[in-house]
Amino acid sequence: MQAFKNKFIYILLALTLFSACGDNTSSTTSDTDKTTAIDSLETISLGGVKQSILLQSKDISKPILLVLHGGPGFAMMPLLHQYNEILENHFIVVNWDQRGAGKSYSPSIHSRSMTLNQFMADAYELTQTLKTRFNREKIFLLAHSSGTILSTILAKNFPEDYYALANVGQVVDLIENEQLGYDFALDEAFKDNNTQAIKELQTINRPDEDGEYTDDSGYDTTIKWISYYGGELYTKSGSEEIEEFLLESDIYSNEQNKLIAGWSFSQTLFNDEDIWYLDFRESVNSIDVPIYFFTGRHDMDTPSSLVEEYYNILSTPTKEMIWFENSSHFPFYEEPEKFNDLLIDRFSKHTK
Repeated sequence: MQAFKNKFIYILLALTLFSACGDNTSSTTSDTDKTTAIDSLETISLGGVKQSILLQSKDISKPILLVLHGGPGFAMMPLLHQYNEILENHFIVVNWDQRGAGKSYSPSIHSRSMTLNQFMADAYELTQTLKTRFNREKIFLLAHSSGTILSTILAKNFPEDYYALANVGQVVDLIENEQLGYDFALDEAFKDNNTQAIKELQTINRPDEDGEYTDDSGYDTTIKWISYYGGELYTKSGSEEIEEFLLESDIYSNEQNKLIAGWSFSQTLFNDEDIWYLDFRESVNSIDVPIYFFTGRHDMDTPSSLVEEYYNILSTPTKEMIWFENSSHFPFYEEPEKFNDLLIDRFSKHTK
């Protein structure tokens, strides 16, 4: 099953304290306050596999904000630090390269471990370890794209661990997601009288009830035209600028092959039917944790119409749909000042 797999790359447990290990581990502190700041790249074990995290904060007395990247496999450690650094004044920002992604990629990781259950176990273990390390009762979650699958289920199953969620590009139903993306691309092609796009899209046909095309190349074709018509970055014809930033960043500059390999390898996660056939409108229609949907108005990677439908049926103590009118799939990159201000404001309500 290849469905949806290239869309984002063209985009219980034994709990232990963190232990920094390996050559890629580094830690620095602020010259102005060496007792409260942290800037530490660490390698830890989650589910028996070495994985990398980056902890950054001006003050470690602040609440913990665990970032769950999308893709799957779209590790983006330096992106939030570059465009959303102000968050480090208010949180201990923890970027985690998930199993098989970015600095956590290794050819020794077996594809059989790339399952929803294993990723959930990794995320749960990381949550508990962060709570223990910093002596906290709860943490915040900031999730993007496929990372919202993890955050939504974590909040559903373990509400006692989380103050609130901020889900960006909420995944609701992967199959309908693929179908709506195709419809958008074809509609835009007709509006634009783009004969090449129309021909390519009509050749692959609309994905069927299982979200599958007659040929796996259909997924590449669909995302190509979604991107071309601004469904990833608003008013732009692709998200390559983000990928180039990540590849050229100091964190990944010496490990570009790992980053690229992780983009591809992580797509095996979509072979898990527990992910591919999920529909949160049926499986998770209530959560006992406040949730904020940070939604790009023009997002067609995770269509905003599906997010709005899910929002309307979801029961939570607090919920809010926050629209970014000049964004598609990456509001924290496309409208960073607005994103930062709103995230800080909304999350500040839940630690008083």
